[in-house]
Amino acid sequence: MPETNEHGKIVLFNKGCFGTLKGGSIAVWNKKGKCQTCCPEDCTPYIMATATTNSANPVWDLRPYQGPRQAHKGSTHWRIIERGYGLKYGNGIVDKERELVKLPDFFRSTYSYNGYMQLQIGCEDEKGNIEWPSL
Repeated sequence: MPETNEHGKIVLFNKGCFGTLKGGSIAVWNKKGKCQTCCPEDCTPYIMATATTNSANPVWDLRPYQGPRQAHKGSTHWRIIERGYGLKYGNGIVDKERELVKLPDFFRSTYSYNGYMQLQIGCEDEKGNIEWPSL
């Protein structure tokens, strides 16, 4: 603990940053832009959208889910999955603007049977593991 007449200092590791919150408190963010100890963002994994694909309806338009402010605050990852068999057809990150980065315009099925598709949003826990909605 420094003496009362000494100046304190802030040391940032791995290219983090710091700032002042409303009320004068100081927050320090890590290189992923998270401030988990002082201002955590709650995140609950959820299903953003669903579709059934088959030979009569092979294309799922994903464009409505593109752009900023699509995912809930605190969301970190997205994936396209077929819930019946748990097959993953694409995945990516959710950025600070809550945009699903590199989400394709369309998902195109090559199968004749029904594919019960989900666009899922996941959350990274404090250990770096991604939590997804239950299938």
